[in-house]
Amino acid sequence: MKITLRAPEPSDVDAMFRMENDPAVWPDGHTRAPLSRHLLATYVDNYTPDAFAQGQLRLMIDCDGETCGMVDLYDVDALNRRAGVGIVVETAMRGRGIGRRALEILTDYCSGQLGLHQLYAVVSAGNTASRVLFDHAGYKIAGCLRSWVRCGGRYSDAYVYQLMLSGSC
Repeated sequence: MKITLRAPEPSDVDAMFRMENDPAVWPDGHTRAPLSRHLLATYVDNYTPDAFAQGQLRLMIDCDGETCGMVDLYDVDALNRRAGVGIVVETAMRGRGIGRRALEILTDYCSGQLGLHQLYAVVSAGNTASRVLFDHAGYKIAGCLRSWVRCGGRYSDAYVYQLMLSGSC
């Protein structure tokens, strides 16, 4: 299976709509309400691939030419050369190594093209699949955020994962 990352296209709006509006992924993201197709289409129409100017970057994950997920860089910090990572793979495509390969490609891009020093992810303690994904991608737990993620009327811990891309000071 050939995995690639690319900029969003207008034809991705329906896939983005499905993934963004899946309540199962909301606890690990910043979304708590459904997004409209119009809002997502406007985002794609105004997409700017400058992660430093925008503070974020969305890339679509393609599997053999078909959209199967998306990966985001967020809180891109030009001064400290770091960014947060979020990833979602279409439900039917999970468990095939797509997320791991997408993170490998993203890591190479962030290191080689963007010159980032580190990547991080915040993953709720109960999200076993994402925790395994980041573990396998070489990320290390840097800390635990107590009672960090609200899901319904309850709170759960979240782990901060870090991946160092270059030498430190």
